[in-house]
Amino acid sequence: MRTVKKRSGKAAPAPLARTLVTGADGFIGGLLSRRLEAIGSDVYRLSRKGTGPKTITNDIGKDPIVGLTDIKPQAVFHLAGRVHRSDEGGDAEAEHIRVTVDGTTYLLQAASEAGVKAFVFFSTVAVMPEGLATELDENTQPAPTTPYGRAKLRAEELVLAMNGKSGMRTVCLRLPMVYGPGHKGQLPRMIASIDRGVFPPLPHYPGKRSLLHVDDAVDAAILVARRPEAAGKVYIVAEPRPYSSREIYEIVLQALGRKAPGWHVPRSVLASSALLGDLGERIVRRRLPFDSAALSKLSVPAIYSGRRIERELGFRTKKTFATAAREVVAQRKVS
Repeated sequence: MRTVKKRSGKAAPAPLARTLVTGADGFIGGLLSRRLEAIGSDVYRLSRKGTGPKTITNDIGKDPIVGLTDIKPQAVFHLAGRVHRSDEGGDAEAEHIRVTVDGTTYLLQAASEAGVKAFVFFSTVAVMPEGLATELDENTQPAPTTPYGRAKLRAEELVLAMNGKSGMRTVCLRLPMVYGPGHKGQLPRMIASIDRGVFPPLPHYPGKRSLLHVDDAVDAAILVARRPEAAGKVYIVAEPRPYSSREIYEIVLQALGRKAPGWHVPRSVLASSALLGDLGERIVRRRLPFDSAALSKLSVPAIYSGRRIERELGFRTKKTFATAAREVVAQRKVS
């Protein structure tokens, strides 16, 4: 008698033998490409200036994307876009739309024609409101306040609308501030200032912010690309514990082998400095190191829940800023 094996009911993970990564030269995209190669994937890259046998050269958002039908990748990981630090200037809105919205449109069309099975879009929590003391999740009504956030939300809508068409599964990942070795954003600048002793001892603001280690961002992307049940979903990926700016300050000091001072700069002084920064920006017409936007990042809550991806796909972050700060600080000193 032949034994009939019971089916578990869970779809088998999709293969990733051949993949395409846009933004592969960036902080997250570079690590993602290396991780995919480590698991045996044949990785192709889409780059504005890159060359080579496994590179598609395209100024994303400017021209349609050609060449995917020759590659026929099983999955596309879309990270390329205009960074949020480029929100200044009168053309910011139009440029974000061109790169992020139009670029995603062209890439979705090319992926559909090439028979891509999984399309993972790297989005951001900037599509959601800030300043709310409660923890936000995927059911929270989007409310972007920046050109970067508005463009990302429009791109999300395009990605989700393509789910199921031409046999392609699409997923959006909303990420908070991502940190790790090699990062060159706001948090590394803060760490550098603390290391030099020029960063002021912060007061205890009640607002906390969610963070995510780059390793966990990459792990989540590979997971959703392989899991059919992630199709058509939006997932927030974040560490379970958010951090206040004072907690981040003290964790960095500890990683540097120093003790936190017993005093702090009064909130009123920081608020006055931020207003002076705003005034200075209007005069010199460029972004200064400290203004009201920078103060908002230090004081306003931005807390996001990653429980949906844990509940539905079993994903759990492995890193925490409290334990990974030493690694980040050490890497900065080496580089």
